Amino acid sequence: MEGPKTNGHTLASFSIFATFPAPYFNGGVWGPLVDQIVGTAFLVMLVVAIIDLRNTAVKANLGPLVIGFVVAAIGMSFGANAGYAINPARDFGPRLFTWMAGWEDLAFPGSLAGAFSDYWWIPIVGPLVGGVIGVLVYDLFIGDVLHARAQQGEAPEPGRTRPTTSDEE
Repeated sequence: MEGPKTNGHTLASFSIFATFPAPYFNGGVWGPLVDQIVGTAFLVMLVVAIIDLRNTAVKANLGPLVIGFVVAAIGMSFGANAGYAINPARDFGPRLFTWMAGWEDLAFPGSLAGAFSDYWWIPIVGPLVGGVIGVLVYDLFIGDVLHARAQQGEAPEPGRTRPTTSDEE
């Protein structure tokens, strides 16, 4: 898998450090952008569901394991499309390093003739938008139900406590 070169550096060696879209996107922006938004939205929705004290989520000591499984599942289902950055730091730092190390146009602006161009911003903007969408979807569809149950006085599951407010603080 030699591929096209930029100053002697190949796309295959660049892909070790940062993400890039699959060839079947044909340089399009919307496919990889939606991929990043949806993948991050799923991650954030599930993390919020796990840490929400109003929810009957997993026990506290299993939370990190479940989140790890969620990240692995997102990687297996979305990874082939655009590398599943799902975090701007996962792509931007390594991309900056590869630009300084000599990959130049392949890193910034993230262009490869005939394959993709100006890709560098997608793994930054996509996860930020996806994170906000994930929290909003959780709050709109699940958080309101949990809030209504709390208003009706339903007791939390054994071992779970509701956050309390105190006037003494």
